[in-house]
Amino acid sequence: MHELPKPWLWLLGIGIFVQMSGELFNNDGSRHVTQMYLLLFLPALILLAQQRFSLELWAQPAGWLFLALALWVVLIGMAHPGSQGKAFYWLKISLLLVFYVFAVASLARHPRAFLWMILAAILVAAFFAWLTLAYQFFVLDKPFTYKYLRNAGRLFKLGWNDFADLKHPVLAGLYFGIFAVLSLAIFVGRNLRFWQALGLLAMLGGLLLYVLLSFSRGAWFATCAGGLAILLMCRNRKSAFMLVTGVVALLVAAVVFWAELQYEQARGLTYRDQIWLEWLRRLPEFWLWGEGAGSRFLFRFSHGSVNHAHSLYLQFWYEYGVVGFALLSALIVAVLWKGWQCRDQFLAKAALAMMAFVVVGMVSDISSLFKQPNIFWTMFWLPVGILLGIRRPGEVAAAEGSPAVG
Repeated sequence: MHELPKPWLWLLGIGIFVQMSGELFNNDGSRHVTQMYLLLFLPALILLAQQRFSLELWAQPAGWLFLALALWVVLIGMAHPGSQGKAFYWLKISLLLVFYVFAVASLARHPRAFLWMILAAILVAAFFAWLTLAYQFFVLDKPFTYKYLRNAGRLFKLGWNDFADLKHPVLAGLYFGIFAVLSLAIFVGRNLRFWQALGLLAMLGGLLLYVLLSFSRGAWFATCAGGLAILLMCRNRKSAFMLVTGVVALLVAAVVFWAELQYEQARGLTYRDQIWLEWLRRLPEFWLWGEGAGSRFLFRFSHGSVNHAHSLYLQFWYEYGVVGFALLSALIVAVLWKGWQCRDQFLAKAALAMMAFVVVGMVSDISSLFKQPNIFWTMFWLPVGILLGIRRPGEVAAAEGSPAVG
């Protein structure tokens, strides 16, 4: 992969920004998709052809595993009789993911440009987080009480003209949680002026409050995992201060909200244990080849019904069999290993924190990774693309004009 001229950096940066943030400022899903085709996928295709398929990018363990996984999804999608939708849908989705991961990896080779793009996305996410809080509790005047918020008032949309409508509190919690992890990474991992640090803390506060009021416990644990990962990797005064502050805040919250915590504990796994036991019971039926790409895990139990396994790991195995599950697991291990090798670079630290977030989040949430562009691309494929794109220490030193990264 070659160093890109500024017009390409702007084009890729805008495209990835629209993919990450378009869920918030577009109130029409088709408009968001059109923007991504024009601003992201088409430029990525042209650049990929211009760079003769960028063989250097894919010629690494994580690259081969990503392509193998995409190919396996295509094969299952086109050949498995249980696969849902048209056969060529899975080829289209896999190609779009290749373009997306390539675009992210290409921009990640230019850390300064990538950082500006991430900052713009965080700013938009934080703006909508604070705007949602203000609109819900001051304009709509909804009660700010645990009983109301836990049952009928969980946050997942702005509440005005379909903007920032993420359809479900779990999705909303995960979406804003990944931006909270990114904002924390920049706060502790970069040298900032006072006003910059203050601004990031304000953004982080709004994002964390939104995640809290989504009452998605999967998002809570994922955000804690991503935050803890970045604090442990960035060993400096700011990270130590944030770690101590976080521990104290959790202890105080545990004392003040002890009754509410007991209620959360009493809720248990919200029937996920029944769903997972049913998955285990059916395992002999699909363990080898899966039930087909896009297959729904339908299960009706005493308190309702579900159409997916409520765990990405189990759902992926259910659809793509043990080979698909093994390829996904190997890809996660490969990108984590590369990130660890490059952990002196800021982008590697940020991507590792995002991977910590999504690895935990996928235990109980996230239904699909191979689907038309959605918020799960930001959670999973964005850090994968970053870790594919960054250079190892020796490659950084050898690359001409390679920018320094802290």
